[in-house]
Amino acid sequence: MKIVISIFCLPYEIDELENTLNQLRVASHYIDKSIDWNIDVTMCISDKMVNWDKSSINKKYFQDKFLKLSSHTDWCVKHFQASDTILGCVSQRRYSLERHKDADYFIWLDTDIIFEERTLSYMENAMKSTNELFPNSIITPEIVKIWDDTWDCIVNENFIDKKVNYQKNNDPYKDSGVKGDIAIVGVNNNFINQPRFKFAGGWFTCISGKLLNRIGVPKSFGHYGYEDTFVMWASEKLIKEKGEKIQQFKIKNLVVCENYKYRNNSHYLNHISVYDRREEFKKIAESNFSAELKKIQ
Repeated sequence: MKIVISIFCLPYEIDELENTLNQLRVASHYIDKSIDWNIDVTMCISDKMVNWDKSSINKKYFQDKFLKLSSHTDWCVKHFQASDTILGCVSQRRYSLERHKDADYFIWLDTDIIFEERTLSYMENAMKSTNELFPNSIITPEIVKIWDDTWDCIVNENFIDKKVNYQKNNDPYKDSGVKGDIAIVGVNNNFINQPRFKFAGGWFTCISGKLLNRIGVPKSFGHYGYEDTFVMWASEKLIKEKGEKIQQFKIKNLVVCENYKYRNNSHYLNHISVYDRREEFKKIAESNFSAELKKIQ
């Protein structure tokens, strides 16, 4: 089995990347050594995302630190690159898919996710137990209460009664981890006008290679936005129109958290001139969404 962890970061997220890689190193102590684990990491250094001429910390500082992090990642097959052309997590996920056509599973991981040290092991076990019956699948951990009730199908029961937007002020190190007996449970989102699936791109989201190769990450989406929603709606379409067997599973009682509380990049953002192009990129992806969904056959 080949598993690819795909990670994207901007220069000012380099410390978060280091924390993520350290967490993965600890988690690697619990994995099945017979599995072909790969890490595919891209740091964007493009002038389209940072005005280096107006930055007091130069590009080489981040390149040097990125190289150091690469040298410390020795528990798996690795591919680290500093890129001028990959400008966001969506273009990174597309790159990983194109580079690893033979992967059995892809894990999309953001740099601000806090997770338990046995997470990779639990993910492995979930893949092994579901792969034969459901080769087209999505596997996710659980989360805490977030933006609205539509996410409750993947919210851990210990956090289901918390207030909306609980994740903005919670302690991710306290709330992440194992919160009860681990089980693999099917997910079914019952909200009207939504697909039966529910997940976000970089929350340790695992998608089978067979499914992702079938649906793809459309080039027209550009660099950021809506690739997760596209996989959900495309899967829904394949089920309804083609009778495909596609299922999302969650690892019940394995909780991951976004690090809202302790994430602070000000020591970099005060010294580099960043172009925030997320809304611009999202509009590009959104404008192409319907046309790309029509192509799914």
